[in-house]
Amino acid sequence: MIFAGIVWGIYSLEFKPAPSCFDNQQNGQETGIDCGGDCVSCEIKNLERLSVETTVLLASDRVYSAITEVKNPNNNFSASSFEYTANFYDKSGTVLQSIKNRSFIYQNETKPIIEAGVKITNGIPDKAEITIDEKSIVWTKPENFSKPNYDLKNTTTTIENGQVIVSGDITNKDNFIISKIIADVILIDKSGKEMGASKYEIKNLGNFGTAFFKMAIPLSSDLINSVDLEATTNNIYIEVLK
Repeated sequence: MIFAGIVWGIYSLEFKPAPSCFDNQQNGQETGIDCGGDCVSCEIKNLERLSVETTVLLASDRVYSAITEVKNPNNNFSASSFEYTANFYDKSGTVLQSIKNRSFIYQNETKPIIEAGVKITNGIPDKAEITIDEKSIVWTKPENFSKPNYDLKNTTTTIENGQVIVSGDITNKDNFIISKIIADVILIDKSGKEMGASKYEIKNLGNFGTAFFKMAIPLSSDLINSVDLEATTNNIYIEVLK
């Protein structure tokens, strides 16, 4: 028994793994299992994950778009930044193109993520998938990541020279600069189906300033007349970052 105790003591000192934030145990300075103390706070560790819907692949004249919807079900935390990857696959599952980007989402918000206008010449995409890197999420209290106040007006969708033109005005209603505004649009046909997508980025919109955006979405001649202009106008989404 004494020998066994000595062996255990040697093991504990020399070979037993040191406490970590990823060993599924409450040890070290933790106040919960792998949280608190020197680890991530238990409040953040126990947040619900961001959910991502099935990605929709859209194509028009060898130009491709991937669209999904991400939801933050948490009322007490926003994700002020996260990384995502949009992969485009052929029928065999080979990745033809991979795009990495960043986004954000406010508390209890659902928003689209769109990668539009992707040109792929090394194959024909059969599937797209947008995934979020969970480790990249920066969780932030809503009071430290508030949504800017803005107006979206004069939105229109027209057809000009074989292209769908989507435009509108965005006004910053706050007394500070909005660092980034992204206008996303999903093209809708007369049966209610998505046809294409585009996005337009505005940077550093001054306090009480107004910016104009205009997006041109090319379509083949056999599809141009099937666009539902009103439905497309109603599918403009605005992302604003303070």
